Amino acid sequence: MNENDLKRKLLKADADTLSVLWKAHSVSILNLAFRILQDRDAAEDVLMDLFVDLPKTIQSFRGEASFSTWFYRMTVNACLMRIRKSKRHSELEELNSLSISENIIGRPDEVDVFDAKLLEYGLSSLPAETRSMLWLKDAEGLELKELSEIFNLPEGTLKSKLSRARQHVREILKEEKVYA
Repeated sequence: MNENDLKRKLLKADADTLSVLWKAHSVSILNLAFRILQDRDAAEDVLMDLFVDLPKTIQSFRGEASFSTWFYRMTVNACLMRIRKSKRHSELEELNSLSISENIIGRPDEVDVFDAKLLEYGLSSLPAETRSMLWLKDAEGLELKELSEIFNLPEGTLKSKLSRARQHVREILKEEKVYA
């Protein structure tokens, strides 16, 4: 289904279209929301709110980016708004993605359980938006162009933010004598 048909059907709150989108995007949206919010219940709330509001919010979809990129951006925005409203940050982020650890501290076979806990600690010290950028880039495999559309930032700025985030986590691991 092309994106114009998708938009038209969503504006009519077509249940079949919503079902197809749920099957295609709910897991990745939930994972992204969880990585940002660090709270499963809050992530599920964001997921449900996004899908309930989709027939209304689809009006803002202009087709300049793909639907999935637009939906990721809507998710990031919803999560950041939730954080701003609640003014709280949760404890440690549960992150089991070896792809992120590989980009920060080396190959997966060099990471042990202790390192993974410190990695979680280091990642949890990053701002939510930066954590979400890192997650989308390293764990979800999004390209810089897609991230640029999601975060409305130039690719060079994203590269710089990602590099600084990885360096920040490395510094925390160096302080703990895990990363040389």
